[in-house]
Amino acid sequence: MFLDFIIILLLIASVFSSLVVLLGKNKWERLLGYSLVSAKINMLIIIYALISNKTFYLDIALIYIILSYVGVIVLANYMIRRRTQD
Repeated sequence: MFLDFIIILLLIASVFSSLVVLLGKNKWERLLGYSLVSAKINMLIIIYALISNKTFYLDIALIYIILSYVGVIVLANYMIRRRTQD
């Protein structure tokens, strides 16, 4: 019951975070929205792994966390370098 409430709350927060990605004023807000969405998806995967008692979903979440972190760093560096070249 409590985990169901948490899942619904995370889904609602993911929708609002994805709106930040789609409707952000500038590229930095969109990058922040991407980071928020990926964090909430990771939490959903971890909660599903706890509910279903399948540990390989925790491995998937860990890989997704690493890829998300690297993706944010790469995109931020790209946007900084592109701004200095303009």
